[in-house]
Amino acid sequence: MSQDVMPIAQTFEFPCGLKVSNRIVKAAMEESLGSGDNQPNEYIYRLYERWAKGSYGLLLTGNVQIDERFPGLLTDLMIPSKEKIDLDRWKRYANACQSHGTPTIVQINHAGRQSPMGKRSFRQPPIAPSPIKMSMGDGLFARTLQRFVSPIPEEMTQAQINDVVQKFADTAELMAKAGFAGVEIHGSHGYLVSSFLSPKTNRRTDNYGATPKDRMKFLFQIIDAIRAVVPKSFAVGVKLNSSDFSTGGLTEDEAHDQIRWINEHGKIDFIEISGGTYEAPAMAGHEFAPKLERTRKREAYFLEFAAKVRNTTTIPLIVTGGFRTRKGMNEAIHSNACDFVGVGRPTCLQFNLPEILLNKTIADEHARAIEYEIRGIRLFNLIPIATIGSGIATIWHNWQMHRVAIENREPDPTLTVHGKLFSSFLQFLKKSMPTILLIFGIIFIAILIQRN
Repeated sequence: MSQDVMPIAQTFEFPCGLKVSNRIVKAAMEESLGSGDNQPNEYIYRLYERWAKGSYGLLLTGNVQIDERFPGLLTDLMIPSKEKIDLDRWKRYANACQSHGTPTIVQINHAGRQSPMGKRSFRQPPIAPSPIKMSMGDGLFARTLQRFVSPIPEEMTQAQINDVVQKFADTAELMAKAGFAGVEIHGSHGYLVSSFLSPKTNRRTDNYGATPKDRMKFLFQIIDAIRAVVPKSFAVGVKLNSSDFSTGGLTEDEAHDQIRWINEHGKIDFIEISGGTYEAPAMAGHEFAPKLERTRKREAYFLEFAAKVRNTTTIPLIVTGGFRTRKGMNEAIHSNACDFVGVGRPTCLQFNLPEILLNKTIADEHARAIEYEIRGIRLFNLIPIATIGSGIATIWHNWQMHRVAIENREPDPTLTVHGKLFSSFLQFLKKSMPTILLIFGIIFIAILIQRN
């Protein structure tokens, strides 16, 4: 494709009226910067100020948990309640993200059965549409660990469903007041909304699960509740699985029907297409991603599915996962398979990636994301727990973000997993050395006293 024809450089207007300067989206990733009170802080501001300068058309934040009792991780940003939230800090977060004119969408989420712990009683299990627990693998070690970190979830009552719907709406309203351009409902990767949409995790026989369309009711209630409290100009999107990529899970045909029903329901400004759950994380890489030959040729994981559903909906489509080259991105949009390309992990190393992709003086073969290898990850693939390798890859990219956000340094593509773990251990020892020496000193004195 000629460099003069740049689909990724085209402007776009969403149904709500939100305008963006190009079709490159910084995808949502787990930042793990919400330690302490789980509110926005200097670290998250610094990180997003870097992305804000990168010439993206749209920024998607990492998931913000709507209920602090059920987060994905204890380091997530969370919404405590409308009364306790510090709105000024969220306003500063929005200002940092949009300081260079790039609209920013906040991904809002409830982890559901994938919440190992949160600000709840230790004995209180996570909640889900049905009491179906996660699988961490078939090995003895995996099954033993699963008993401690992945208990059987509690089937949600109508009151709990109503409460969650209200929390989604409250969070969206707060994000609108903070000045963000919109929210994205996280309906994929096995979290709560995704669990309602999947036949594997939704075994209900009531009007939230009796039929495939009934499984959509929870999402529709969330969409309607959000629309009732935010301005018409505020974007509302949803992230969906193209498939769960697991036995008994959501299939492509079922996902196709879901997009058709969302199109009929309306009130949505965009759909982001992803896939997989944390039992089979297709969103994390090629190991679990679709294996169709045409998909491999197109470089993106879920583009084949997007092309299939394009005639089903008029809602703008974002495809995230696998995009690395300007040529691949331009071809995806030119083919009308999607309207936007989402790029995630490479942006942890190249905060200004769109500047490279949009620069017409750079030849196609050089207009691409940086190529890198996570050295030291193969050892962790030997651990008999499903998806441990993808988990380490996620942590490695967290380290890159933390170099920028916490250490105020540049990313390091040469960083090795074992090297980082060893340096972290040394830092721990250094910080803990006074305490360790004190303990040994007390033990030594106690022994002397006992001998005397």
